Amino acid sequence: MARLTQGVLKKEGTRYKISYQINGKRFRYILRDENGQAITSEAKAKKAAAAILNLVTARGEENRLRIVHSELQNLESRVQKAEQVVKNQSAPVAAGWRLFMECPKRPTSCRRYTVDTIPQHTTAANYRSYYDRFSGWIHDNYPEATLLCEVTGEIAAAFMEHIQHTQSSGTFNKYLQFFNCFYSVLIGAGKVSTGNPFQGIDRMLHRYNSKKPLSREQVEQLITAADGELKLVIAAGYYFGLRLGDCCTLTWDDIFMDRHVIERIARKIKDRVKDISEAIVKMGIPAEMYDMLSATPPEQRQGYIAPKLATAYLAGRDEWINEQIQKLFHACNIATTRPGTGIKLVIDPKTGAKKRIGTRAVVEYGFHSLRYSYISHNAEAGTPAAIIQRNAGHANPAMTEHYTRISDAAAVKYAQALSLAQRCNVPPEEVAERQHFRELADTLPIERIREFLQNNAEN
Repeated sequence: MARLTQGVLKKEGTRYKISYQINGKRFRYILRDENGQAITSEAKAKKAAAAILNLVTARGEENRLRIVHSELQNLESRVQKAEQVVKNQSAPVAAGWRLFMECPKRPTSCRRYTVDTIPQHTTAANYRSYYDRFSGWIHDNYPEATLLCEVTGEIAAAFMEHIQHTQSSGTFNKYLQFFNCFYSVLIGAGKVSTGNPFQGIDRMLHRYNSKKPLSREQVEQLITAADGELKLVIAAGYYFGLRLGDCCTLTWDDIFMDRHVIERIARKIKDRVKDISEAIVKMGIPAEMYDMLSATPPEQRQGYIAPKLATAYLAGRDEWINEQIQKLFHACNIATTRPGTGIKLVIDPKTGAKKRIGTRAVVEYGFHSLRYSYISHNAEAGTPAAIIQRNAGHANPAMTEHYTRISDAAAVKYAQALSLAQRCNVPPEEVAERQHFRELADTLPIERIREFLQNNAEN
């Protein structure tokens, strides 16, 4: 069987053609590239023609099959690449959050909701805010990266550096954890064909900047200066040690005035607990708080105790609520941030452009300080640690200990227990009795003590 071992390469217009014969039959083809476009380069045309002629002139069935198999493998590889391109084109940065929420193996905290039914103040809502910030940052700084597969390791590192300058180390690590999860979920679900650009970024060493507890005088000053619903919320933050969301959404159904107690399940764990009865926290209502609550007539004790603040909080306006709280703190001369910290916008005298200077603000006093104060003041007063832990809703004693701070006055008081001078001439049987009187003096209302001293002075 005769075969022509050479073909003829011709150029017609801008395109190239190859012609050859097999057993007297002539074949003509327009040479095309991998994308099906006509080849217009002579070098590429020669390469394509040689590949065709190698297949045509292969000697022996074994060589023919080998070459055909190789061509099929190349074709399969090109098909796979084309499928990857189509897949990645279907995963733009702008649609990333929706794609993530469509994945069946997304985290449990996100599987509770659909993309359009995520409540405020949930883990899923936090994740959504992380992604919104990421997509906005990509749009502003890397507009050419429109697809998730185009986010490189360098871009991911630049974004995390941006987060590092504006957030605490704990928040930085939360961002990093989410985006590692985000890409792993999408890759596992076949939504994108790429590597995880966040995989090589290290977590930050966590430096916890905890809030400081307020003194009793500062707490009294805040409650006195506040008015309306804010007074109730501030008082609830201190007397019950509840978080802001729980104080704003405290209802009259949680309050049992006849029993002088409240029973409440923290919003933070409400959707996670299996046994609701085990999650209910019971706390007594101190006299001052009871008087404030009693100011509301019984017939009006329905719904939220602070309906306007509850509505604002549930609508996601907690920033506005925090602004009101900060104004109250400042009005009471309580600085909320550590001196020397905070980012300011200034005008560059050379360019006239705005630029940010300073470091991230370290918040030392805020609404959460009331919770710290509740725990610390209870600890100083001798409230059993188990009761404090239960009321605070902490899973372990270590968390309660983290919140506990001892005031200077308490430290001095406890130090007196070791004083040798005051015990030298005190009979042993009087030591316990004297200690008991000291504790009474610390806990009795000042009016009772004054009355006692006045009666004894008269006698």
